Amino acid sequence: MKGFKEISEQIREGITRFIESVDDTESALDKTIIDMKARLAEAKDLVATAIAEEQRLKRAYQEAMDSAEIWGKKADAASQVENLEQATQARQRQQQHLSRADDYKRQIVTQSAVVERLKTALHDFYHRCRDAAKRAETLCHRQKQTETRAELYKLLSDEIEGDVSKVFEQAEQKLKATEVEADIWEQKNRNTTPKTETTPDKTDLDQALADLKNDILGSRRND
Repeated sequence: MKGFKEISEQIREGITRFIESVDDTESALDKTIIDMKARLAEAKDLVATAIAEEQRLKRAYQEAMDSAEIWGKKADAASQVENLEQATQARQRQQQHLSRADDYKRQIVTQSAVVERLKTALHDFYHRCRDAAKRAETLCHRQKQTETRAELYKLLSDEIEGDVSKVFEQAEQKLKATEVEADIWEQKNRNTTPKTETTPDKTDLDQALADLKNDILGSRRND
């Protein structure tokens, strides 16, 4: 029969293997969540870069428009003083900045569309990451619950209860055998103990003394 210590060690080994398998699962879940969070952070950086580029194009567009306005005013001023050459040059510079502004405007439209698509993708991935984290937390919690149940029911398994019953049964049999042995030795002791003479009763002793006294006194009288 297996001893309690051996059974306990086997149970602990089984539980340890179970916990290790759970830890492996939790480790894989943790790695997955960490990887998703890292990707989310990188995606945020990419979207931020795209937004920053959109803002740069908008600033460049505004600068081109402001420059075009300045050169337009210069052209108007040159025309008022009938400086045709300066007015012509100013108009040319104004047109260059307007053309550049138009180019920036087209780029802004394209970049804005890209940013919106990136934002949508990032938003979707964020929700996927959040849902994955919640699911992983739920699974880990359920795993810990299962681990506790497994540990408890293994400790309270029928195998141990059966072994306990056997141990008590053997202890009771040993007790009965010891009681039988004790009875045998007690009986032997009674048979070998010598019997002692019965001590006379105190009343008989007093009567004997009285009789002896009468005999002695009676014999003296006769003398």
